[in-house]
Amino acid sequence: MLYRVILTRNGEYKQTLHRCKTRDTSFINFNRIKEDNIVFFEKKFINYEGIVPVEYKIYTVKDYEDSDKLRIVRNKLGKLVEEPPIFGIWTVLNDSEYQVEENFWLYGSNPLTERKTITDIVKLLMFGMNDKRKTKQVVVVHNKLLIHEEDQFDMVICKCKKDAQRLHHALAKAASDNNIDHLFFMGTARKKMISDFYDIIHKHTKWPYRKIRRTTTRP
Repeated sequence: MLYRVILTRNGEYKQTLHRCKTRDTSFINFNRIKEDNIVFFEKKFINYEGIVPVEYKIYTVKDYEDSDKLRIVRNKLGKLVEEPPIFGIWTVLNDSEYQVEENFWLYGSNPLTERKTITDIVKLLMFGMNDKRKTKQVVVVHNKLLIHEEDQFDMVICKCKKDAQRLHHALAKAASDNNIDHLFFMGTARKKMISDFYDIIHKHTKWPYRKIRRTTTRP
């Protein structure tokens, strides 16, 4: 008999996080994985045939046998039913929500091999903050978060506007909680200002305006 702790994404199997031969060991590792699951900025969307919301879960499971006592759960209609073997092969013993750390494409870095976390973005915010004469602006332009002043231009490309807004708000809260001055969080660019930000992006990236106007990373 084999027990596993598995990870799913939007109901699809992603990977096995642990495997063992006893139920007790399986639960010990399930609880360890759940307790160790601490992230700073949770992934909320994925680019999978479009930008879609994402939900991760972990399960502790065993190889299915006809004699297994199946859990009683509520189906989508709210009715209590026996839970069928997950993916048709495993009996579910327990489950829990699971969070995955989001990472970002920072302009100037490889979007596949040099992804950045929110910790990296905070370091960008703090760069040069010892010069009290300068105030950095942080603004959302569609799915892009701009961090700029006369000597700095950084752009974080998020999957969609909601992700960029979440990142903006998380950074603003971190700055407020730590009493960091000289950061001007502007929120989402208004229509009357957005063409100015297009020009700023174009000046530093030489991207065509068609690319700058894109609102998601969907191809």
